[in-house]
Amino acid sequence: MKKFLIALDMDGTLLNDKKEICPKTKQYLKHLQDQGHLIVIASGRPIRAIKRYYDELNLWTPVICYNGADVLSPNSLDFKEQCFAFPQKIIKEIYLNLRDKYIDNVMCETNEKLWLIKDDEILCDFFWLDNMKLLKGNILETLDENPMTMIIKSISTAYNDKILEEIHKYPDLNLRFWGGNYNNYSEIYFNHVSKASGLSYIAKHLHIPRENIIAFGDAQNDIEMFNLAGISIAMSNADNETKQHAQFISKFDNNNDGIMYTLKNIFEQNLFNNR
Repeated sequence: MKKFLIALDMDGTLLNDKKEICPKTKQYLKHLQDQGHLIVIASGRPIRAIKRYYDELNLWTPVICYNGADVLSPNSLDFKEQCFAFPQKIIKEIYLNLRDKYIDNVMCETNEKLWLIKDDEILCDFFWLDNMKLLKGNILETLDENPMTMIIKSISTAYNDKILEEIHKYPDLNLRFWGGNYNNYSEIYFNHVSKASGLSYIAKHLHIPRENIIAFGDAQNDIEMFNLAGISIAMSNADNETKQHAQFISKFDNNNDGIMYTLKNIFEQNLFNNR
């Protein structure tokens, strides 16, 4: 039997709107693991905000965090962590050129420390500040390490183009907006770093060929992963741009076991051999 690597985005994909894994999906994923398939979580979140779901699924595989900026394995000693960090000098330059006029808030972090200009309910909820060393205030003064993230909250979406223009002054960097109700939030990233680069690194380590990768997602930070995978599935609740880059769209959304029903269809219909 072929062994497949199943890459799952978390928010809006693996998790329902209550931030839970649907029971039927959880049971089916465990069933696939028992058959020898590999489940990999690929998220924009840090490992501390992923670990509880990782443990809930009894995973042992590596994890893609920060949209590929940190790839690590909590339960394996033979996996070499792959980590990309931004030079703090550049982070400070970006903030210095944008503050006051265009930026409302900034958050940067490593796996141990977090820098935040001011409290932000959305950022605190998404990134989980528990057990982190929090340094609050002007990052020009507080930032003392190279962070793996820089999240920017603009004063208004009307200024998003100004922020993008500033980021594009740095050839290796780009800017990704969160979209939906959070379109005034964005994050910088290296052009060569994505969920796809992390997934490729993991697949090589686990000896899984590209054609044996199945990827699920619901947002534009999943598109590169779709382009890498042998089969790509956008959730039915995904935005239209993301759907255009997927080979398939799930019949059911993240609240109704979309992953489970799609995977059952893939394996029962043997879609890999019928493409």
